Amino acid sequence: MLIENVKINREKIAFHGELKFIDDELSEDDCQEMVYRLVSWKLGPVEPTRHFEVSYNHVKNYVEVDVFVSVTKPENGHADTVKYIFSKLMEFVTLYQNEFEDISKI
Repeated sequence: MLIENVKINREKIAFHGELKFIDDELSEDDCQEMVYRLVSWKLGPVEPTRHFEVSYNHVKNYVEVDVFVSVTKPENGHADTVKYIFSKLMEFVTLYQNEFEDISKI
């Protein structure tokens, strides 16, 4: 896994976090299984809003993953909100790594 980009942007009433990474070890056949295993992260509590996209790049033969987290009307300070969004992005990475280990054992 290679993290290409992590960014958090502040807008008037929201903070948006984005994480992009690639994985050249996950096969195209296992890509859909990984999506099924990651859905629980996406369907968690209402706040923060979060989703992900997983696609297989046939030209470069690797999986591309984009993860998004948004917090609208943050109640805590800006630094706390940024830490919270970052922790949610890293939570996804941890889940991905754990599921990758399980899939590769099959």
